[in-house]
Amino acid sequence: MAKTSPASDQADKLRKIVRSLREKSDLIMDRAVQKSKNRARLIAVTSGKGGVGKTSITVNLAIQLCRSGYRVVIIDGDLGLANVEVIMGIVPKYSMYDLINSKLDLSDVLIEGPAGIKFISGGTGIVELANLDKQEFDRILCTMSALDNYADFILIDTGAGISSGVTGFVLAAREVILVTSPEPTSITDAYAVLKVISQNNANCSVRLILNMVEGPREAEDVLGRLNTAAERFLGTGIKSLGYLVRDPAVGKAIKMQTPLMVAFPKCAAARDMARIAERILDNTDYHVEAGGVKGFLTRIYRYLVAP
Repeated sequence: MAKTSPASDQADKLRKIVRSLREKSDLIMDRAVQKSKNRARLIAVTSGKGGVGKTSITVNLAIQLCRSGYRVVIIDGDLGLANVEVIMGIVPKYSMYDLINSKLDLSDVLIEGPAGIKFISGGTGIVELANLDKQEFDRILCTMSALDNYADFILIDTGAGISSGVTGFVLAAREVILVTSPEPTSITDAYAVLKVISQNNANCSVRLILNMVEGPREAEDVLGRLNTAAERFLGTGIKSLGYLVRDPAVGKAIKMQTPLMVAFPKCAAARDMARIAERILDNTDYHVEAGGVKGFLTRIYRYLVAP
């Protein structure tokens, strides 16, 4: 039997090493390409009027989604009030304003919140987009688009009402959660938001969360009234994600500046929130955000700050 020479053995080993390196390189490239295709599911949470629990729902929904194994980032899109950080009892050092004006990294403004969620304080930083030239705007787009690879869900807590500062977010989104309470004024204002969306954002999936209801009968009554008006005057209905019962634990958690899902995870409203999160995870009735965060911010620029 012929013996192989040391030189031949060495060459064979070298070929095996090169082949192994190529296989590892291909695997790394495949993973990188797959990751680059990731798009976070971006949801704008809005309401027709203040005081209906929109921000509390946003924060606690984020926590429940995080506990279900998903990476969640909240962007505070309320241009007037920083309620997200108040509910969590956190005072962030930086906001999106600093990201734009001080050229910080995304990691500098991405704040660690309770139960594993992260959030970005927005405030007037969104309005600052209007003052950016194309080069600076592209820098922000590039920086923020990294969220697509980090987050599975991005929840945008908008302001309340139908002012341009609110509708910019709502009209830029492909998925919207509309929060209302059983109060007649809240229902009327929720209808007004639904009307704006139906007339200006045909590609948007809108779902309703009813907050502070006495029980399923009241929830069905409110949903029925909204659906009747929407179908008659807008030619479209609205689907429900569920409801949260009126629960004294909610007010206690807000006073504690601790999210409900952390302070009272077994209370009635927390159980309702868990069911809503399950429905969101089961919901496929929405348009995938092809452009990711970059596409969303570009549309905000057009709707909110472009002349």
